[in-house]
Amino acid sequence: MARFHYNYQDIINAFQEIGLGKGDIVFIHSNIGFFGRMEGGESADNLCEKFYLALKETVGLEGTIVVPTFSYSFCHNEEYHVNSTVSGCGMFSEYMRKQPDVVRSMDPNFSVAATGALAQYFTENCAHESFGKGSFWERFLQKKGKLLCMNMDCGSTFVHYLENVNNVSYRYNKAFNGQMWDKDENCRRDYFVHYVYGLECPQDGPFFGRLDQKCRQRGLCITASLGKGTMLVMDAERYAKLITDTLQTEPRFLTIGGDGDGN
Repeated sequence: MARFHYNYQDIINAFQEIGLGKGDIVFIHSNIGFFGRMEGGESADNLCEKFYLALKETVGLEGTIVVPTFSYSFCHNEEYHVNSTVSGCGMFSEYMRKQPDVVRSMDPNFSVAATGALAQYFTENCAHESFGKGSFWERFLQKKGKLLCMNMDCGSTFVHYLENVNNVSYRYNKAFNGQMWDKDENCRRDYFVHYVYGLECPQDGPFFGRLDQKCRQRGLCITASLGKGTMLVMDAERYAKLITDTLQTEPRFLTIGGDGDGN
């Protein structure tokens, strides 16, 4: 059995196989540990660094890389420090958050961190509605971004923006208040709005199994193997259209409860 499951060049090759290239805008959900042992990835930081460099090499200076650094700080009645609040989205997003060429948004619940040509555009002037007009997700869709999922299914937090746009019946806007510190350590009290479902209605919780099946059946995702795992990429515009169209006939297909009740 080989000592390593893949190497740096294999990452580059996989990115190219799924169609990533110069100038692409990529939003990433990841669990890179599932790819197995990487040559040169002796530590978590080594591993993250290789993926970070491979992404930058693939999209080039004209491209943009974005990761979720969600902390749900106000949702948890916690303070938000843009410079130091830890990402709750895994080791790769936390690694990227700490890089000197990366900027992070001031959303205390659903921040993103970005590097590249449009990094400032995606992180500045945060909308108070995390999934509403002027949010990162709206900007990402307008700029024709791509969703990259590494060892994940076709689900994405982007879905909640599309649910909001389509005014689904099972979610609603809820404001959360708290204190936050910007990059210059200036403090202010503010509010941000999360698009939530009622915890008393567990059947309204998110479920992406049907979405994953539809994306694969309709050829929306391009996949490639890497080591012991798989990565896939989807065009945000096509993804948004699939979800919008499906919600017209299956209004609860993104929930645990599904559409069995016809509501």
